[in-house]
Amino acid sequence: MEQQEQANSSQESHAAEKPETVSRFRVFDLAASATFRSEGPTVRVLWESATGRLLLLALQEGQQLDEHRTSSQAFIQVISGHLIFTLEHERISMRAGTLLHLEPRVAHSVEALQDSVFLITLIGAGLSTAAASEAAEPASEPQRAPKGGED
Repeated sequence: MEQQEQANSSQESHAAEKPETVSRFRVFDLAASATFRSEGPTVRVLWESATGRLLLLALQEGQQLDEHRTSSQAFIQVISGHLIFTLEHERISMRAGTLLHLEPRVAHSVEALQDSVFLITLIGAGLSTAAASEAAEPASEPQRAPKGGED
């Protein structure tokens, strides 16, 4: 028993000496990372690799992403707020805790009914920076929908 404790203690101190052990994970503070802009949606790249990308988006109430398509599979998870995703003429109401999976090249648009924060995980073999940028940005400039007749 004592030998086992010594071995565990030795392994722990040895692991603490290796900085690469710590770099095998990352912790993301989503609340601190999400920022809203009145000019339009905020897109922040949290992580990317050759085959995936993790994006954090923040939309104020009334902001939208015009119809666009991604070249990758996408998982969309709402962290806070209320969004409407329009997919091939189907409207999906999404609130905190909702997860949506999209196949590549599915046309979709997004509208925030409340200030909203959501994660997009893009997955695809050979996902390039250019393809990921295309996936993160709508085909046209994001717009803020007028409230009650205001411009």
